[in-house]
Amino acid sequence: MLNRILVSIDGSPLSFQALDFAMGLGAACGSEIIVLHVAVPFDLSKLHSYEMEKLEDDIYEKIKKKATSKEELTEDEKSKAEAGALEVAKKKAAEAGYKTILFKEVIDNEPAKTIVHQASILKADAIVMGTSGLGLMSAALLGSVSGKVVSSAPCPVIIVR
Repeated sequence: MLNRILVSIDGSPLSFQALDFAMGLGAACGSEIIVLHVAVPFDLSKLHSYEMEKLEDDIYEKIKKKATSKEELTEDEKSKAEAGALEVAKKKAAEAGYKTILFKEVIDNEPAKTIVHQASILKADAIVMGTSGLGLMSAALLGSVSGKVVSSAPCPVIIVR
């Protein structure tokens, strides 16, 4: 049974689609959801924006619009989306009325290892994540985060595309 679902978000439209999927799955199974955002240390300036309230409204609307139209976010939008990823996730959960949900941010320079480690310590029954996130260039150079998670996760991984 899926008692606990870990959802990894990075601020990309696909990561929020993964959150929507996890909330639907969680509602059907009565699961607790843990939303995890792994912030890369050299992007610390992105963690807390002084424009957070404006960001919540502006970027949330852009992400919703672009996710449905399959448009790419601009570099500036990607930066703002990552900075406010948990805020947007909280807003989405509130809109969906999902009650058994926790939000966690971890700072680490290896997102895949961090996601797998958090899944282990949080005793997740499944991990839900998008196929590709904001770091498409680094994925091309280093390999995708989702691919690394699939290969080393302690539980089933559901990839949303």
